[in-house]
Amino acid sequence: MRAKVAEHATLFYQDGAVVWDDYLHHRQFAISETAELLCRKFAGFTDVDELLAPLAEADRAALRKVVDELLEAGVLIVEGSPEHDEERRLLDGWHAWGASARHFHFASRTLADAPYQASDEHDAALDAKLPVEPPPTPFRSLGGVAVQLPPVPDEPDWAGAGLYDVLLARRTTREFGPSPVPLARLGELLGVLAGPSPARSRIGRSGTVFKTSPSGGGRHPVELYAHASRVDGLEPGWYHYDGLAHALEPIGVTWGPDEMAAAAGDQDWVGRAPVVLAYTGLLERTRWRYDTSRAYRVVQMDVGHLSQTAYLVATALGFGIGFTAALRDEAVEHALGCDAYHEVVLGMSALGPLPE
Repeated sequence: MRAKVAEHATLFYQDGAVVWDDYLHHRQFAISETAELLCRKFAGFTDVDELLAPLAEADRAALRKVVDELLEAGVLIVEGSPEHDEERRLLDGWHAWGASARHFHFASRTLADAPYQASDEHDAALDAKLPVEPPPTPFRSLGGVAVQLPPVPDEPDWAGAGLYDVLLARRTTREFGPSPVPLARLGELLGVLAGPSPARSRIGRSGTVFKTSPSGGGRHPVELYAHASRVDGLEPGWYHYDGLAHALEPIGVTWGPDEMAAAAGDQDWVGRAPVVLAYTGLLERTRWRYDTSRAYRVVQMDVGHLSQTAYLVATALGFGIGFTAALRDEAVEHALGCDAYHEVVLGMSALGPLPE
């Protein structure tokens, strides 16, 4: 019999124990030091009898018992077994993206018997949580002097374009004209994207808020930052958008075209844009309501919703826009002052006037 360590799991250390994390079947359990060391002998398919043959009888019997336990637990899989076939299907589909991607996907994938709370049970649990652990604020201000933006008109002149026409006109633009972006137009874009919805502006007790894009549980974890290179009435540099105050807060960092392009995976077109929006995710907002790993998927979905709204509003305003997720996260984090453990970089939109 030939066996090897299953490749649909990882090992990690927790509270002094070595934990086997079978993310494919959602099982975790501690394994002994002997078992951990023995697994190293089975990195590839290895004949069990041949491996143990040189040992003294007592040692051979003791280790064979550990091998049998590992086989029963699914830590080791037998060549040609149904478990081996299942693993081959997994690796065929996911090998190109590496172990971390398949770990994230399958660890956050729900199985058929996954328990879900009814909505009234979930609401009751949140009500009990409120006095003990208040929710994070849905809007954030950095403090200090900010640039107050002109208010978004009740009936913007660009809002008359039909939705279907805007959808058909939407394109990813990687070339921009030389004209600067008017500050009022940038303010309208940011206000529509990240300000509270004028139709339902109330902030709920649990920190839920309505905006123009959907968000899981109304948590809206995505924060908006803007880098102005050519904006009338605005000094160049990075700003944080305070959606509640409708103001831009200077961060004190200014990038040139080369720095911006480098942060965007060496994409020169991003460096040439008059305005670049950076999207980050404040994980605590979503985590407060949803404490399962699957909620991290929801944060990724949220930036997709928001960036599509940016596409549509920018198109209606007559701007060109393009989104990219090919970023050097660390460079963006350093510029924005993000703590990568709590506020994660999600993507960028570059926008400006259409080329003439």
